Amino acid sequence: MQVNFSPLSSIKQRIELKKQARLQAQQADVIEIKSKKTSTQKKEPWYKRFKTAIAATLSSVVTGLAVMFVAVKKTDKLTIENQELRAKNDELKWSNDRLDETCTTLERENSSLRVGNEIMCKHISTLEEELSTVSLPENFEADVNAKLSKLNQTELPYSPTTRLDIAPKYKMSNHNPVIEIPATHEKTTNRSDAKKLDYPIFLSSKPYSFEFPTSDEIKVSHETVDVTPIPRTATTISESYADSLVWDNNKIARDLLQNFYDGHGQTLDGVKFNVTPKENGKYTVRIEGKSTFSPDKAILLGETSKRNNDKAAGNYGEGLKMVVLKLLREKGAENVDIASGNWNVNWQMQDCGLGKKVLAYQLDKVPTFDGNYIEFDTDNRDFIETIIKTFDRFYHHNNPAFTCPDFENDTFGIKFTENGEKGKFFIAGQAFEVDASYEGLTGMNIFIKNKPPVKYNGTFIFDPSRDRTSLNKENLSALGEWLVSRQNMTKEDVVDLLSALKDYWDVGGSPYANLKYGKIKEVDFIRGIFEGAYYRQDLNLKFPNEKDVAATWGVSEELLQQYISAGYRICNSYLENIGMRSVKELVTESRKHIPLEPTESEKNKILILREAIQLFSSVLIDKDLFSSKEIEPKIYIFDRKSEKEDKAYENVYGEAIVEAKNSLGFWLDRTYLNEADFSTVLGTSLHELTHKFGGDESSIFSYKLTDVMKKVFAAINANPSLAIKLKVLEKAWKEQE
Repeated sequence: MQVNFSPLSSIKQRIELKKQARLQAQQADVIEIKSKKTSTQKKEPWYKRFKTAIAATLSSVVTGLAVMFVAVKKTDKLTIENQELRAKNDELKWSNDRLDETCTTLERENSSLRVGNEIMCKHISTLEEELSTVSLPENFEADVNAKLSKLNQTELPYSPTTRLDIAPKYKMSNHNPVIEIPATHEKTTNRSDAKKLDYPIFLSSKPYSFEFPTSDEIKVSHETVDVTPIPRTATTISESYADSLVWDNNKIARDLLQNFYDGHGQTLDGVKFNVTPKENGKYTVRIEGKSTFSPDKAILLGETSKRNNDKAAGNYGEGLKMVVLKLLREKGAENVDIASGNWNVNWQMQDCGLGKKVLAYQLDKVPTFDGNYIEFDTDNRDFIETIIKTFDRFYHHNNPAFTCPDFENDTFGIKFTENGEKGKFFIAGQAFEVDASYEGLTGMNIFIKNKPPVKYNGTFIFDPSRDRTSLNKENLSALGEWLVSRQNMTKEDVVDLLSALKDYWDVGGSPYANLKYGKIKEVDFIRGIFEGAYYRQDLNLKFPNEKDVAATWGVSEELLQQYISAGYRICNSYLENIGMRSVKELVTESRKHIPLEPTESEKNKILILREAIQLFSSVLIDKDLFSSKEIEPKIYIFDRKSEKEDKAYENVYGEAIVEAKNSLGFWLDRTYLNEADFSTVLGTSLHELTHKFGGDESSIFSYKLTDVMKKVFAAINANPSLAIKLKVLEKAWKEQE
């Protein structure tokens, strides 16, 4: 399918025509000015001509500047218009691609249906040819009369007006009470008193100062020790070690703020950030917190108090030391001072005498003060701006990602953004990258309050190391599943969460999609939530809208589109196991044709079909085909044109009755049964029985149907008496018309 983008082309043409017209007008003005100038020069003295020329030049300069200003404004406007048009163009191309994919899918399904229809027609035609070549014995008419007499005296071994109801795929345990999911969802009012913080703009020539408001969530940690000064001491960490750490400004800023975040009880509330310009072009950066800690945390690699704290962002005591190395090696710092309580550690790079520089520190005792800070100089403006951007990558009371979330319990929360804005994925209050972006979500913020396990169900879901690798789709899915497991969430929490996520139940009309179409990363996390609920086995939920149905494999997209057009919403398949009605059940209900009482002739035709099928029991009863019970099918009659029947099946002549891959029988349209010939209806009957293996569009169905018909033809050719019995049944069939 092609999309015509002529509106964009016509706009470009109009712009080009306007440019040409403007150029022609300017050229005409120049010619006119030259003509007037020549005429004036012949009549006026030189000094007047000189004065006029000066005035004209000044005027042209002013006019030119004005024209340039207008032109620039118009160019800017045209640039904006072009950008908007390009955006619309991209949107149209995306829609075009989606339509192409849909058309390809429909063409593939139609092709499969055509192939299946051609196969069936070919088999029926072959069956008719086989029967037409049978030589009839002398007693043929007597056998037909005997068969007719027997038919008139035989009743169907089942009630033709009692419909078979197929059981749902899953049955909830009786001991699990039904919990209703509310029709509407109320988001929380948690942190409703929060105010959006307006961070000052960093200007190179002016001091920058910002202090996070304090809150009652601050839990300041204090640790005091008797400090013994240590003179300048070289470590074994060389400056080249910094090259092994692939940290950009984002990761350095993250670990720089992390210690203040953990020191305040997992919040940036109360932290101060100051930048002071210096005469040498550098800036002094100072970050202050209220907690105190011992100097070994600032000196020794691996020393930390956070390893067993599942709420702390830090883990191995590496981050602060690596930040110091990066500041000295890459950000223009000559000294980095870390101080707390009654001590100060000064870090520098020092020549170790081997032609290399290593990290060196000096510990001094200082007058006691309440709090801690880190201070350094840098000439990197981008790094300072990145630190400011990092403020909202940590939890603080006024962070909008945590204000009035749509769902929150003791384990995690979800906050939807407006107009599809970007969102973040927080773990232990710190934003993690999703597909290499700190704003890697679209449409929501997700925050997990504690550190999850490194693995869940064999999948790595959390990297606690200093590098913190970006989350991928497998991580997100496993995280969602872990969060909904029984140890993290009550049944009531699950109900509240699913209610909040009701817009994400949708799979967009495809039985093979996990969630609705779109390249949004949170779908993997939400799919994990649904999967976690699926495996709990203690949920028996009632969904508020009966037209929400769980996707089922094996249902064609064409049929799904019919349901969607009728107002149904096709939802994630995992929701079936926790109470949502499935597409399969919907199909079964819509196929609950109204059984009709057969007339005497219709009853006889049904008996003829059952006997014809059973004639092939020796070749059809097979572990890979049918059981003995399946070749004694229950055949029901319905009227496809009846107003009481589902309109989706008004062109259906036969319908299989399948439960758990077992054939229970099939439906036949009354008109079709009465008007079609014996070979055609017998071929259709074998076709419907074979649907136990799949739908018309599935390849396995086509293979099995071909196998069935081959066995039938081989049996007819190998057994003349079987062919004669079929001819007797065919003649008896015609006698019913």
